[in-house]
Amino acid sequence: MHMLQQTGMGLVAAALAVALAGCSDTDTPSDPGAAQGDIRVQCERQASPDRSKISVDGNNLAPQDGAFRARVTAAGGSVTSPTRQAAGDEVEFDFDSNPNDVAEGATAIVPTLIAARAGADVIGELLDSQGQVVASQGVECQFP
Repeated sequence: MHMLQQTGMGLVAAALAVALAGCSDTDTPSDPGAAQGDIRVQCERQASPDRSKISVDGNNLAPQDGAFRARVTAAGGSVTSPTRQAAGDEVEFDFDSNPNDVAEGATAIVPTLIAARAGADVIGELLDSQGQVVASQGVECQFP
């Protein structure tokens, strides 16, 4: 009997290992309506004139034509954009401390939002209509 229990446990362990090997972080969500996508974040901090500038672009987004927001976090805090409708599977967000760019639709940020620090200077995130993060990227900024 003891031998059967060990053999049975070995089979259970082997089956569990095979099942776990089939899972990965890159698998697509089991819910085909779940939001997902890719992100590209770019940022720049200028000294003269004092200015911070960030762009967050998403593509391969689901659902198509969905509503998304972008959030950026840097040394000076965190700012979230208003909701924007994707065009197909793409959406773009601009954050800027320049009043002219804000007047043209960029989300306003303070000039000191970006500062050089260890690791990512800015973390950009795309949020779906429920506020869930669907894509995130940390980047080092340009300091011309």
